[in-house]
Amino acid sequence: MKTITIQIKNMVCPRCIHVVKQILRDLNISFTEVDLGYATLNIDPFPDFDLINEKLEALDLGLICDQNELLITEINKAIHCYMENISWIGHRKKLSDYISKEVARNYHQLSKVYSRYSGITIEQYFIDLRTNKVKELIRQGKLNLSQIAITVGYSGIHYLSGQFRKYTGLSLSEYKRKLEEESGKSAGKEDQAVIRRLIPMRPGYEVSSRSNGDRRFNTPGDYQDYKVHVSV
Repeated sequence: MKTITIQIKNMVCPRCIHVVKQILRDLNISFTEVDLGYATLNIDPFPDFDLINEKLEALDLGLICDQNELLITEINKAIHCYMENISWIGHRKKLSDYISKEVARNYHQLSKVYSRYSGITIEQYFIDLRTNKVKELIRQGKLNLSQIAITVGYSGIHYLSGQFRKYTGLSLSEYKRKLEEESGKSAGKEDQAVIRRLIPMRPGYEVSSRSNGDRRFNTPGDYQDYKVHVSV
């Protein structure tokens, strides 16, 4: 069976592979392989590339139409790979050297092309990626701050804290407190919804919490902390 390989931009992680496969299945397009940056399609029947591109662009992906886009995709793949392995590779090889080796091009040339067509520098993209990784690890709550610093390639928690404040405007403790406040508000809304389902209410009645939404309930007895207001 004849096939054709399409190049896809912004595919930088395994989740992207899953998303592209799902798009192709939804469009009833058979394929033999999908990997970072490309997909090999069967061309019987011939695929509708405009429709494929429309679906991809809706998810910040898209078909690559020129060599510069292809080059930027290769650079982004290298950056993500470096980030995923930074805890052991970061102290041995600089990002610029790693990208130059992976893409097999002079870093200065790569940097110029990247800035011109992406609107940001390679360094800015990497900083954003690294900062978002720190935020993700804090949200997960599985590692302490010292472990997070090592995971994202910082020499210690003090350096991590300084860089995080520099690029987010928040200290690590301020960011954690912000997450806790947002989580508390979300939990309060969930508790209110549970109460409304469990207590039959008449028109003009509403349920509110004495604890400002920061309690979680496990037994019916816990609901005694709630009171009913009558609107007149």
